[in-house]
Amino acid sequence: QEMLWLLQAVLAPERESTLRSALASAMLGLNAQDIDTLNNSETLWDKAVEEFTRYRERWQKRGVMAMLRDLMTQRNIAENMLATAGGERRLTDILHISELLQEAGAQLESEYALVRWLAQHIAEPNSNASSQQMRLESDKHLVKIVTIHKSKGLEYPLVWLPFIANYRVQDQAFYHDRKTFEAVLDLSKADDSVELAEAERQAEDLRLLYVALTRSVWHCSLGVAPLFRRRGEKSGDSDVHLSALGRLIQRGEPKDAAGLRQCLEALCNDHIALQVADVADAARWHMPDPVMPDLQARQVARMLYDDWRVTSYSGLQQHGHSIAQDLMPRLDVDAAGTGEVPQEPELTPHQFPRGASPGTFLHSLFEALDFTQPVSPEWVLEMLQKGGYDARWEPVLTRWIAQVLETPLNEEGISLSQLTAADKQVEMEFYLPIAGPLTAGALDALIREYDPLSRGCPPLDFRQVRGMLKGFIDLVFRHNGRYYLLDYKSNWLGENSEAYTPQAMARAMQSHRYDLQYQLYTLALHRYLRHRIADYDYQQHFGGVIYLFLRGVDGSSPGAGCFATRPDEALIEQMDSLFSASNEELTQ
Repeated sequence: QEMLWLLQAVLAPERESTLRSALASAMLGLNAQDIDTLNNSETLWDKAVEEFTRYRERWQKRGVMAMLRDLMTQRNIAENMLATAGGERRLTDILHISELLQEAGAQLESEYALVRWLAQHIAEPNSNASSQQMRLESDKHLVKIVTIHKSKGLEYPLVWLPFIANYRVQDQAFYHDRKTFEAVLDLSKADDSVELAEAERQAEDLRLLYVALTRSVWHCSLGVAPLFRRRGEKSGDSDVHLSALGRLIQRGEPKDAAGLRQCLEALCNDHIALQVADVADAARWHMPDPVMPDLQARQVARMLYDDWRVTSYSGLQQHGHSIAQDLMPRLDVDAAGTGEVPQEPELTPHQFPRGASPGTFLHSLFEALDFTQPVSPEWVLEMLQKGGYDARWEPVLTRWIAQVLETPLNEEGISLSQLTAADKQVEMEFYLPIAGPLTAGALDALIREYDPLSRGCPPLDFRQVRGMLKGFIDLVFRHNGRYYLLDYKSNWLGENSEAYTPQAMARAMQSHRYDLQYQLYTLALHRYLRHRIADYDYQQHFGGVIYLFLRGVDGSSPGAGCFATRPDEALIEQMDSLFSASNEELTQ
């Protein structure tokens, strides 16, 4: 996979995303500081682009393997890998893949085809192909079986020559003339010619014996036995003296097994030892049973604290201490008024299905809408069909959405239909870090002190928490230089618009602890604006909070179905301190 990223970056170094993927790969060995330096230096980044452009030219002219070797040299990849644990394994794999790429590149029409070939083999590897079998990273710690000819000029720590006493009898009268040094083949196989050929055979064997005996660094073992070339009885003088080793040990004289042993014992000293092989053990080998000690898990003696977690508004406003509440999805839509609605002759927004699922459906409509354009009945019908709702709701829903878009949201007369794409942010996600341990009592006391709506709410009850608070704001918009946050609520408060009085909406806000929700959302937006606006001031730039009870919007009066408030600046500042510091720091 890293090789694929690398090839993609070489083919298109001008594409920032592909080059970043290659530079961040473990193969190139850059650490976080190196990558950060690249990100913050245009000069270094341009150099990296130029470097990969040169690799591309190298690839097109000399092939992919030449390019990869050049890259490995420039980036010191081999040296860096061999200096790390497991680096030899990874380096062997890189060289293996480069060979496969070079072989495949010769059969393909372009560099882009080679990249596709590699991506396809990554997705669908052929484990049965011999070329894709993993190679050994090194054989330096393994037993090597080599011929004496191939070992010439090499060194090995330990050498065994088990068959060095063997030889091959010269059966052809092929020799070199002693005067002219020309090669001669005597087809008559005269005794003199055979003797000359045998002498040359022994000379060659002696040369090879010298090569074999001088390959070892620390130890060399030789296998010696009284060999007989003739068939039949194996007694009397052996034929070892005809081999190169026997010629040296027995000085060319024929001897029996006892004589061979005497010659070997005469050679023994501080550096040469004789060991006679024992009778082979015919017993079958069994792996010894491992003796495992009795193991016991270490006992935890300290107190474990698991209060660091990612929570949400729902996790803080729920009663109880179950951690499962922090893992639940965000269900801040329509917790009230679920159940069947009496059928009426004329369909109205108040009869639209209630519950979490219809609430989520209504939210999704406003996420996808262009507020400045007329509501399309065809689009509404398509959304109803996708959501599994009856098509008869299309006229009602079309008029309802149009009324919501045109309804003034505050005294300044701003409506959703006036908001362009540049002035609004839909579903703004945020993470609020909670640095110190946050307790329900501290947060509850703070919001009750500054927000009258919170004073009429049941007390907060959640497990002490540190970590991150995650949330989504339905809509953030800008008007006359001030920023507002808006949340859609599809709660059912009554059978008609008259049920959506300010008092009724306030009771609904308290019942579902929407006060805590807009306080947290305000804190998130406050921090965001503070980092984005140079001369940010809460009083000047933050416009307030609007909770839009969709079923209460009927177009009869400005602000119908709108619950608007603006948290006290002191409350937001105190919450900011509470979330960013420990309780001890806050009391000081």
